Amino acid sequence: MIKNQYLVRIIVVGVLTLSLTGCASSSQQATTTGQSSSSTGTGAGQTGSLIDQDQPNRSADVYGKIKSIQGNVVLIAEMQPPASGLSAADKAARQQQMQSLSPEDRQKLLASKDVMTGKNITITVPVGIPVKLRIIGSNGPTVEDGAISSIKAGSVVNIWTDTSDSSLAKYVSVANR
Repeated sequence: MIKNQYLVRIIVVGVLTLSLTGCASSSQQATTTGQSSSSTGTGAGQTGSLIDQDQPNRSADVYGKIKSIQGNVVLIAEMQPPASGLSAADKAARQQQMQSLSPEDRQKLLASKDVMTGKNITITVPVGIPVKLRIIGSNGPTVEDGAISSIKAGSVVNIWTDTSDSSLAKYVSVANR
C-alpha cells in the first residue's frame, strides 16, 4: 500500500513538472516571437502588433489629437510620435510603470509627453474601416473593436491612410486615455 502511494506521488510530481515545463517553454517562445515580430521603426506610431493582428504592418501615417469631428471627417492636431527606439527591457519597464499608476496619474503623464507640431490635418474616415480602441488596463494593453463613434474630440489616434489618397483613412487606432 505504501509503495503504491509513493509511486502515485512520483507520477503526479512528474506529470506536473512536465506540464509546467511545457507551458513555460511555449509561453517563452510566444514572447520571443512577439519581440521579433514587433518593429522598432520610426514614424507616427507602432507597426504590427501582437495584441492587434489587424493593424497594418507599417508605421502610422498620422499621429495626433482629434480637434473636431463632423460626420466622418476629422480634424487632427498632429503630434510628434513617441520615441520608438526603446529596448525590450525599457518598454517592459515603461509598461509596468504605466500599469502601476492610477488612471488620473497615467493621463497626466501621457499628456505631459504630448508634443504638438502645429500642423492640422483633415482626414476622412470611411464607414466600415477598422477602428480599434487601445486600452491599458491592470492586465496590460488590449485592443477592442470600435466604430467611428469611438473617435471623439481630445482622443489621441494613429491613422494609416490609403496609399493612393493620403486624406482617406484606411485603419484607425484610438488610445483610451
